[in-house]
Amino acid sequence: MSRRELERNSVEASRAAISAALVQAPEIELSWLEPSQSLTGWELAPDALRLLASLVSRLRPQHILELGSGLSTRVMARACASLGGTRWITSIDHDPFFAHAARQLADQDSCCQISFQLAPLVARPCTGRALPMYQIQTDQLASSLPADLIVIDGPPAVLGGREGVLYQALDFSRPGTVIVVDDAARDMERLALSRWRDNLADAVELNLLPGFAKGMATAVVNQAIRRTDLDSHRKHLAIREIRYLVSQEERIILVDQNQWRADRELASHSIPFVERDGQYWGPPLDDAEAIREFERLRQLAARFIVFGWPAFWWLDHYRQFAEYLRERFQCVLENDRLVVFDLRSHNE
Repeated sequence: MSRRELERNSVEASRAAISAALVQAPEIELSWLEPSQSLTGWELAPDALRLLASLVSRLRPQHILELGSGLSTRVMARACASLGGTRWITSIDHDPFFAHAARQLADQDSCCQISFQLAPLVARPCTGRALPMYQIQTDQLASSLPADLIVIDGPPAVLGGREGVLYQALDFSRPGTVIVVDDAARDMERLALSRWRDNLADAVELNLLPGFAKGMATAVVNQAIRRTDLDSHRKHLAIREIRYLVSQEERIILVDQNQWRADRELASHSIPFVERDGQYWGPPLDDAEAIREFERLRQLAARFIVFGWPAFWWLDHYRQFAEYLRERFQCVLENDRLVVFDLRSHNE
């Protein structure tokens, strides 16, 4: 069997495991978890803990990576112990209190091999933002195997939320890895998940699960996009979207900080903005120049103006220019990679 077939089978098996776990989860018994063992009220709700236990039962993971320690560590350790064989859990937290408390709870009845790691949060550039991520010591993971199940329950919203960790998780994944995200009902996490889906597209299959007290999302990894490859992946997706939207005969005004136009798929029918003699000239001095140059280029029969994410700052910095476009032209595409205005569709 080829590697691609093995990966496809793994993805299909993970889909089936999630479906079965959702059916089984309400039957999971948690009475052995005494109320007094609650840490601070920030831990996963009982319905989420039941889902994790059920997922462990169905997935039979060799290696679990948990980002944000808590009662979930003990629940998954107990579920792993019932499977037999060798299982590993890597539990990571930035807070010494949670890391210590989770270690004490998990040690009560676990036969798993658990590695607890205290990892500070650090800001790392990702998708054009500085996002909080765990400073993970990879040589201290419980196993060198990719994680079969990744549980994201941190960082808290007050420390920047989970957007950065969503990307970081893929560094430890493989095709078929299941990722579980708690607190998916929060506005901050819903936005993070939306951006994650924008920037990964069909590399992950993301589902928001209804009926969970704090919100819950699951994802199956189709393609493990490492953070070092994320920008090239996003660029590929953006160019694919432009090609779908714009025919080869149509011209576009491309606002990209001169980062994409060298791509031969864009060079033949794109006009750099701002341009002189067909070459990128740099950002405009002010809104007036931006509007004036835009109108000059629009007369060259450009069909769309396309902002790539390297130039998204233009839409904040040149506010009058951005308002000029939004008031006059229909925005036909807006996501975490592209903002596109159709120059032949005038707003009333």
